Amino acid sequence: MHSKRFGIFWVCAFLLMFLNACNCRSELEGSWVGCEVRRPHIDWTLTVEDTHFSLVREDSDLWYMGLIRLNLNCRLKKIDMVIDDTSIPALRGKTVLGIFEIDGDSLTIASSQPGGHSRPRSFSEPGTTEFIFAKY
Repeated sequence: MHSKRFGIFWVCAFLLMFLNACNCRSELEGSWVGCEVRRPHIDWTLTVEDTHFSLVREDSDLWYMGLIRLNLNCRLKKIDMVIDDTSIPALRGKTVLGIFEIDGDSLTIASSQPGGHSRPRSFSEPGTTEFIFAKY
């Protein structure tokens, strides 16, 4: 019985180490500054802390806050941003479906409109919103 518990302990410890090594959330955490590709003259700041995000336009007139969910088990990493609070009350409770890629200190996100029902299949898909950020 003692050796069985010892074996289970090591299996759990290995799984936790593996999950932490695979978790992109730690890479995503922090502050990022960038712009929407189609409107490069306006800066945005994205801040990710654990399961929460905030996205604020440089003039602070437009902002979104909420929960972030990741799915890293796909070829394209998936990101869902559930908007809890925003400067646009009609968007509260809506979810933004997206994909993302981290390359060093660069983060690219392509997303649907809030409340959209389909996730982008590529970063240059027509009709998506694409952001490029640099680690701040």
